[in-house]
Amino acid sequence: MLVSILVICVLAVPASAINFNTPESTVAEVMADPEYYDGTITIGTIAIVGTLTNISCDVRISEGEQSIAVDTRDRSMFEGFEEGDTVKMIGIFYYKRVGGSVFDPECVIHWPIANSKTVSIPELMENPQAYNGRKITVIGNLTDVRESGMGYRMNVEDGGRHLDIKFYGRTLLEAGTVVKATGIFIGGTMHADAVAKRETLPFGIAIPGFSGLLAAGMLAFAFVAASRTISKR
Repeated sequence: MLVSILVICVLAVPASAINFNTPESTVAEVMADPEYYDGTITIGTIAIVGTLTNISCDVRISEGEQSIAVDTRDRSMFEGFEEGDTVKMIGIFYYKRVGGSVFDPECVIHWPIANSKTVSIPELMENPQAYNGRKITVIGNLTDVRESGMGYRMNVEDGGRHLDIKFYGRTLLEAGTVVKATGIFIGGTMHADAVAKRETLPFGIAIPGFSGLLAAGMLAFAFVAASRTISKR
């Protein structure tokens, strides 16, 4: 029984997925009880909300006069962010009595998360910094889907440009399907919380001749309706 429970727990929580719903702590809360938040001993992964400072050099996440040093070995994580931005960092806090504590981020996102904006994949790939750490929606052709770890790795194409997607739900989608995906874009990859078949064309997409056919169809429908009304009289 115990083994079964452990297996279920492991299947329910993908180890490689970023948990964007990790509860937020403030810089002040972490600084007030650093031993409790120390990832090497107790709590593990946490999320800190604060202000980005010293972004051009030694990045820190700050709240008023208090701040925590941030590990910046992966500078690409901060592309598109600016000094003074409010962010949510998810990662591990390492408390050090001597030499200063440091936060090792797994990701950085703009906070609070705004409603997702629909972006074309070509636009996204041309200017990825503008969308780094933001929630977005894309529409395109699913060219590849395969199991990866506890989830799926997908490739979605639009206009000759491709987007890598990580999705940790369940799906029956197959290559060749037009899909709509929503998630947080980080370092060139979308971490999707929803990927579904696109049932209708997005507004703004023009199909040659479609507008004329639609107008003709509407006129024909109006004519038939009018004829039936007259005949009833």
